[in-house]
Amino acid sequence: MEFRLPELGEGVNEGELVKWRVKEGETVRDDQPLCEVMTDKATIEIPSPFSGTIRQLVAKEGEVVKVHQLMLVAEVSGAKAAAPAAAHAPAPAATPAKPANPAPVAPVASSEVLASPATRKAAREKGIDLGRVRGTGPHGRVLLADLEQSLSAAPGSSGKSFVAGSVERTPIRGMRKKISEKMRQSKDKAAHFTYVEEADATELVKLRAKAKLIAEKKGIKLTYLPFILKAMVAALKQHPRINSTVDEAAQEILTHHTYNISLSVQTEDGLTVPVIKHVEQKSIFELAREIAEVVDRARKKKLTMEDFQGSTITLTNAGSIGGLFATPVINHPEVAILGFNKIFRKPVVVNRNGRERLAIRDWTYFSMSLDHRIIDGAEAAEFMKTFIEYIENPGLLLLETL
Repeated sequence: MEFRLPELGEGVNEGELVKWRVKEGETVRDDQPLCEVMTDKATIEIPSPFSGTIRQLVAKEGEVVKVHQLMLVAEVSGAKAAAPAAAHAPAPAATPAKPANPAPVAPVASSEVLASPATRKAAREKGIDLGRVRGTGPHGRVLLADLEQSLSAAPGSSGKSFVAGSVERTPIRGMRKKISEKMRQSKDKAAHFTYVEEADATELVKLRAKAKLIAEKKGIKLTYLPFILKAMVAALKQHPRINSTVDEAAQEILTHHTYNISLSVQTEDGLTVPVIKHVEQKSIFELAREIAEVVDRARKKKLTMEDFQGSTITLTNAGSIGGLFATPVINHPEVAILGFNKIFRKPVVVNRNGRERLAIRDWTYFSMSLDHRIIDGAEAAEFMKTFIEYIENPGLLLLETL
């Protein structure tokens, strides 16, 4: 029988074959994972609709495959395989050289090891047996860093993974390819400009510290992000055009009065932006629960197409890593993206009842990139002024729920 790429979702006509989960000659059972396919929205695991033996893998890893395109040829019970297409026959894979001295870890079967497709591919290229690598990720997942550590920990190793002057070539595939395409599209379409403003986050830090104690009793991990999301909504209601997307074909601006905010999440395979929907309808604690759940699913590669649909604006957060501010790239076709950066302590001059004095305050910067075709500089400045007011006076957010 011939297996062709099934429908992947509404409006999705193709996907990149990231990894085969089976090999030629292997016997598979019904509903067993056959491969991983990445679309513009998510990485999807394709299950087998049959039980039988794989005779030929027609599509190749890294290839962009159209819906209904031939993927593989198999022989099922009571049926014979269709004649393979010679033009599509895959080149034989080179047998990787085994490392001379693998790290001293008790081996397990490699197929049972938790690791991403990118990590498995790197292991094949470097000749590393994943079963002999100790994983430091969640639930023992093997990370790319663990591969480097296994090489440097080998007896006789100099502690370096590569010879000085050598060049490592990595194909632009999977998540990195989608990020590359999306960023290039954004830069080609939108006329970027970035506006930066500073904020006194002292009151926000105090409020979050008090709320964190209550959240912990409810089993909730409370970060600053729910407060930022609510402040965004409050400011967007007063400056609605920033919560817009562009319909290039119709040459129309779509101003949204629903607040679906994409949240950038860094995963092992790259940056992904799932959507937190109807932020205006949810409490701080509800948002905290949802953010934690979405981030967990993103890092476990459990996001679905639904998680990426309907975004109206994006929040990117690099504050946990550091840096004062950045110039984020707009998540096209949106017209704005807000960057939340680190909060730090510094001495500032404050005015109390007409008297100036020096005080230690919690400080931060927000950087916002906008599409100058749609948003003028003055409009961006007014939005940021309103947004900062909510950050500096977070108690005002309570009025938004009344």
